[in-house]
Amino acid sequence: MPQDTVHTIVPRPVTAEGFAPFGDVISADETPRLPINLYGGKNAVLGPVVLQSDETPEFIYFRVGYRGGDIRYLERHTGMTQTFIPLGGVPYVIVVAAPDAPLESGFPAFDSVHAFHVPGDVVLNIHRGTWHEPPFPTRDGQKFLLTSQPEVTKGLQASVDENGEVHLFDVDKRNPVFRTERRLHVEMPA
Repeated sequence: MPQDTVHTIVPRPVTAEGFAPFGDVISADETPRLPINLYGGKNAVLGPVVLQSDETPEFIYFRVGYRGGDIRYLERHTGMTQTFIPLGGVPYVIVVAAPDAPLESGFPAFDSVHAFHVPGDVVLNIHRGTWHEPPFPTRDGQKFLLTSQPEVTKGLQASVDENGEVHLFDVDKRNPVFRTERRLHVEMPA
């Protein structure tokens, strides 16, 4: 594929304000502290951030190998918000497009796709319908807890179709190459 068919996104640091169209940032610096003081100021309680789900929420444990910056899919779930909880304190990259992003050939317009560099102690809770890739690890074997629900978990277990996509249960996973004949790439930190 010629180089001019690759659209590269440069991640910017995640902030609550910058990430607001896509979801919530949960961090010591960005999340409001609640006035709970049961241990003489030794604990900080932040939040709340609301998990929404049409079904019983569940957690899935996600161990991901370093996969470079090729964006193979963008997916969305309309029946729930989804939370990405990093384990181990290692930074990661998230790629997202707003739920109402304009579509070109049924794929979020490339100029509406954004990437964020996220510290390893920051949790993200994306809105219902936010287009996303699962977190991009900056190190091989990173671990995350992800919120899910039965319709998402079943859909993620499905094989991709002849177009490299999944449209089952509450998983709408779309392939940019099939849809646009162009590749989408995120610049990974060194």
